[in-house]
This record gives sequence, structure tokens and C-alpha cells, in this order.
Amino acid sequence: MKKVSKLFIALSIPAVAFSQSAKVQTAWRSLQDYETSKDVSSLMKAKECIDLASNHEDTKDKAKTWVYRAKVYYDLFKNSLDQEEKKVPATVTNKNERLTKAYGAVSTTDYEEASKALEKAIPLDKDKAYQADCGMLGMQMLNDVNNLAVGKYNAGKYKEAMEFFEGSYEASKMMGKKDTSMLTNALICAQKEKNYEKIKTYNQKAIDEKVATPYNYGNLSDVKMVLKDTAGAMQALQAGRVAFPTNVDLMNRETDYLMSKGKNQEALANLDKAIASDPKNAKFYLAKGIAYYGMANPKDASKKDLDKPKNFDEIMGNAEVSYKKATELDPKLYEAWFNLGLVYNNWSIEQQKRCDDLIKQATKLKECDAKTQDMLLKAIPAFEKAIEINPSDTGTKKVLKRLYLMTNQPEKAEKLNATK
Repeated sequence: MKKVSKLFIALSIPAVAFSQSAKVQTAWRSLQDYETSKDVSSLMKAKECIDLASNHEDTKDKAKTWVYRAKVYYDLFKNSLDQEEKKVPATVTNKNERLTKAYGAVSTTDYEEASKALEKAIPLDKDKAYQADCGMLGMQMLNDVNNLAVGKYNAGKYKEAMEFFEGSYEASKMMGKKDTSMLTNALICAQKEKNYEKIKTYNQKAIDEKVATPYNYGNLSDVKMVLKDTAGAMQALQAGRVAFPTNVDLMNRETDYLMSKGKNQEALANLDKAIASDPKNAKFYLAKGIAYYGMANPKDASKKDLDKPKNFDEIMGNAEVSYKKATELDPKLYEAWFNLGLVYNNWSIEQQKRCDDLIKQATKLKECDAKTQDMLLKAIPAFEKAIEINPSDTGTKKVLKRLYLMTNQPEKAEKLNATK
């Protein structure tokens, strides 16, 4: 159930001479009248009486008072929900859709008040005289939680939706089954709200309660970086690598972090250790290729290209070997084929720059141009294989068309156009 405000605003009601117990009974009778007739005036009378009783010394510490208060305020909420549903345009004919829109629009003030009253009633009911009433009302209110969460989310009220999704997750735990989808939805709402502390909380909760996925560790690392907790970000990645030692995303994140700190050899050592543990895992070689490619094409914090290392060709050659090994182990691994094509394509660009520098040395220029063409021709089959695996990738098709034209294969470029 949704966590309600911890602040209690006391009602300012003057002392009265008549029996407050009678007020409780009047509230109950008025509530019954409302539930029978749906006469809102009876509901408002019940509210007036229970407000007085719940703030008077004679009745404010009685379980009956708070049970009735919870019932009154829950009916106030349900009445407001009915009114909101009536406001939904008649063009919306689907009953469930109408109800979802009503839950998205309704105020939850009365619902929260009912929740607070119920929470107070339970410990006051020492002889369990109202246990059945509390249990039934609690179940009724629980049925609203998911509807409120979805309704508020659809209405773009992500803060409210986040609290209800969190409440739904906590309720599922109390019933012995963790509904992790509710925790995931709460996390999504926190991300939309840019509530970094909540993002951190939900990811950590998933980890602590043993329901985490690799995404939780990666996302926790991301948010800790946003919060300038670099050490904590790395700890999250390391914990994720222990929990999911074969997850490539976490491996790449850890590798990127180590490389950003200039720890290239440590990054490669980690990858080699992973490969040693599972030498047939193509994704490990994919990760190693990505690491080498990053070393050969360094960028600063703003993603701006830095100068290429002196051993650029050697490092790109290592990336080539790693990607090739990945394609051998898993011929249908799209990322490996695409990245292999990218290596040849970008290597040819660097090679062309060298050719341009040799423009005045005709003999060396011819040799240089030949190397460029060779790399372009090597890139083509890799990109062709990538498209074979993922035919809808228009970006790769554009790159391939350019390569066809650069290698004097206009008929293949034309044929590629026909596959749009």
C-alpha cells in the first residue's frame, strides 16, 4: 500500500458537551445510509462526525473510531473516483480504459487518509474485535494500488505512480511473493522524474532482496556517477560482475571505466580472465574487440576524438583478431560482424589520411592507396553479413552503399537501393 505522509495535521475542533461515542455511532449509521442510498449528504455527515470523534479525548484512542474513519474516508475516495469516471468523454467506451483514466485523475488525499486511519486502528485493536473489518478494508484498498499506479503513470504523474508501484511491491512481499515488475515500474518512474536518490534506492533494493538483474547493477553504477560517487559506481560494477560474471554489458562497463583511468592492461587482463573461464563465449571476444577499438580511438570526457596512439595499427589489428574470433564462435552475432566492418572502415579512413600526406610521393602513394582499398574490400563482407543477420538496419546499408561506390561496384549499390 502506498506510503502516506508522516505529517499529521490536527483538526481544530472546539470541545463539545455531547457524547463522542454517539458521534462514532452516528458516523457508522450515516455511512451505512450512504452505502445503501448513495446519498452523498449521508457520507458528508459521516465524515463530519468521525472527524470530531477522532480528535476528541474520549474517542481518539479507540480502535472503533479509526476503523470507522478508514471506512468513511475510503468511501469518500471511491465516490471521487466515480465522479472522475463520469468526466471521461463518452467517446472512450472501453470500461477498463475509462476506469484507468479515472484513477489517473482522482485525488488520493482521502485514500491516504483512509490508509493512515487503518494503520492506526490495527495496533489499537488489542482484542482483535475489528480484525476482520481491517482485513477486508485492507484488501479492498490493496486492489486500488495497481490501478492507481497505472492510472497516474498514464496521466504522466510519475511521482505519484512511483509511490504506488513501490507500495504494490511492498504489498506483494507481505503476501509472500515479490512482484519485481512493480519495483521495475517504480524505477522507471524515478528515472522519468530524474529522482536520483530513488533510482539508487530501487536498484539497491533489488540487489539486497536478491531480485536484481544485470541492469540494476549497471543503472546503480550510472546514478552513482551522476551523484559524483565514482568509487561507489565502480563498487556497483564489481558487485555486478561477481553476481553475473558472464554478462557482457557489465564487463564492457568495467572495461570502459578502467580504460578511462588509463588502466588499459588491467582492463585487458580482466577480459582475458573471463575468456579463460569460458573460451567458447563469443561475447567475451566481442568485448575484447571493443576494448582494443577504444584504445586505438581514444576520446576525452566530452567524447571528442584524441590523437591516435603511435601503435594504432597494432591495436586495430588486435581488435580485428578479436572480432574475427567472435564471428567464428557465433556466426550470427550481429554486433561482431558490424564492429568488424567498422574496424576496416575506420582503419581505411586513417590509412587514407596517410595517403593524403604522401600526395607528393607518387610511388608511396600508390602503395598507400592499395592498402586503403584492401581495407575497404575487407569491410564489405563484414557489413554484408551484419545486414544478412539484421536486414532492417538502414544505417549499415548506407555505410555499405558508400563502400560499394568507393570500390567501384555501382551495380551492388543499386541493388542495395532496391532492397529498401
